[in-house]
Amino acid sequence: MLTQARNDNEKTVMGILSLLPGLRELQHLNAEIAWYNDRVTRRLYIWRGEEQAQGVLGVEFLKKDIVLIRHLALTPEARSASHYFAMLTEFQKQNPDVFLMGTLDNQKLINKWRRTL
Repeated sequence: MLTQARNDNEKTVMGILSLLPGLRELQHLNAEIAWYNDRVTRRLYIWRGEEQAQGVLGVEFLKKDIVLIRHLALTPEARSASHYFAMLTEFQKQNPDVFLMGTLDNQKLINKWRRTL
């Protein structure tokens, strides 16, 4: 289940995002969270597995029909292509009129996901 992160989810979001290589330092992580909170066009989502949060999806709505996937992070035990694809699919179902594109770091994954549709 993919839900938009709230303020009371901040520790969970920070914990999962800190697993990404560029966000391991607290200063960078806090700056990234602040960047998402700075504008309504930037959002963080929490992806929950059966019982607990297993992933974070960070997006930026560039135009009314284009969304840039900035961050895709999963906990180590949940890291698999099927879970990444499930997160993307659920986001696409919640936002059916948008085209998803990725950053240089995650565009290959998004292309693989798109081929499975």
